[in-house]
Amino acid sequence: MSLLSDPITNYKAKKNQTLGVDTYFLSLAHSNTSGYNVCPMANKTNENNPNKSNCSLVCVAKNGNGSYPSVISGRINKTKRFFEDRDNFLSELVVEIAKAIMKSNGKGLTPTFRLNAYSDIKWENITVSKFGNNTIFELFPEIQFYDYTKLPNRITPFNYALTYSHWGNWGTTEQAIEQGQNVAMVFNVKKADRLPKMFKGRVVVDGDKTDLRTPQNDGLRAIVGLRAKMSIANINKELDKTTSFVVRA
Repeated sequence: MSLLSDPITNYKAKKNQTLGVDTYFLSLAHSNTSGYNVCPMANKTNENNPNKSNCSLVCVAKNGNGSYPSVISGRINKTKRFFEDRDNFLSELVVEIAKAIMKSNGKGLTPTFRLNAYSDIKWENITVSKFGNNTIFELFPEIQFYDYTKLPNRITPFNYALTYSHWGNWGTTEQAIEQGQNVAMVFNVKKADRLPKMFKGRVVVDGDKTDLRTPQNDGLRAIVGLRAKMSIANINKELDKTTSFVVRA
């Protein structure tokens, strides 16, 4: 089983091709659905920690192909391999990245990678023993990697762009804004033209237009506006919570 998804098989990744960019996703099973928790800031099943997000209940990993049993099983198997056979998993990942780079270059497209499609792993702390105990970012210094994260205060290499994902804790979100980090927010709107133009003194960019979360695409100190992918009833239900990941536009 391939670890990385082809850029044309993922709806969000496919959008990036309009920018001349191929994006390969590593799609692990979200939260603790595999038995291993890959989302430290997400409440696990039957957990109700107010200092964590309830995002696993409405995770986009369940949308589209993510609802198919074969896809769910594949993601779970990959996640178990990451935890139980990590050395071989990482070695295979490095080889797949190298092959993907050659494939995209052959098409005249820029290769990029999102290793946390539905997870929030600190890849900057993970080294590959079979490749000199280097991180993936050190092995591919000229390649752009990017991800969303709910983990604050991460220190990452120059080729790993992180967009902080607001999950309802305004303290950490305000901190990310003050630190100059791009911040993604889900607004209670269904259409792109209803997104605010400015929020918290920052320009709002349409994060649903493409998936490429890099400063080159979104700009610096931006609010990445996302539309709520749920029914109006569920949006209102979410807004009624004390800590809500949905923001009123």
